[in-house]
Amino acid sequence: MPNLFRTLSRCALLAGAVMAAPVLAQTDRFAADPRLDNKPDAYGVSSRQAAHKCVAAAEGAAKTAKFTGVDVIGLKSVERKPEGYEIEGWVRVGGGGPAWRDNAPARGSFECKIVRGRIVDLGFDDVPGL
Repeated sequence: MPNLFRTLSRCALLAGAVMAAPVLAQTDRFAADPRLDNKPDAYGVSSRQAAHKCVAAAEGAAKTAKFTGVDVIGLKSVERKPEGYEIEGWVRVGGGGPAWRDNAPARGSFECKIVRGRIVDLGFDDVPGL
């Protein structure tokens, strides 16, 4: 009986690891980006955390403006500054929004500035209504 218990425990552990692997991969969509690291700056924020903050803010701002199908599709630049970060990326929206007429998808870019761990500026280019 102990061997059966040990075998079942190993199977459960393996199944849990297999099921958790996609979840871990989804938590950091920029895992392979060499510009991002986990080294905190003087304010306790790493470039990876800053990128994720900016991505979440950009997607949130577009959704708040009633755009649909909002997705940040990549990062253009990640710069560490003395008091924080400047991050630029590409955003794709599926339609909607305040100035949208034909509901056609569009691509644009965003710029985000983090100072002392907080987002202080977020702007968009080439997406009408943002």
